Amino acid sequence: MRKTILSIGIIAVLLVALLVLTGCGEKNEEAKTIVGSWQHTAGYTYTFNEDKTGTYSLGGRYIEFTYEDKGDRVSITYYGNTKASEYEYKIERNKLIIKDSLGSDVEYTRK
Repeated sequence: MRKTILSIGIIAVLLVALLVLTGCGEKNEEAKTIVGSWQHTAGYTYTFNEDKTGTYSLGGRYIEFTYEDKGDRVSITYYGNTKASEYEYKIERNKLIIKDSLGSDVEYTRK
């Protein structure tokens, strides 16, 4: 009887741990996507929509763009331009870090 209760307790603990780990994995995957709004401390914001469109805003002015997410690089074509600008990026927790055209890391926080 004692072994049965102990076995049931161990199985219950393992199931709870599995459920907790599964939930954490979903949140982690969501946090790794570029989709969403990202704000720089200077006030400008990039918004990447799921449909591969987006906006760049600064001081009440908005520039629309389309983009292609290549995993560690994003290719952005701003409205009115025919040539895309490509940027290396990474996501760490709630930070989007884009390497600008000068090679400097520019950090944005998820809104």
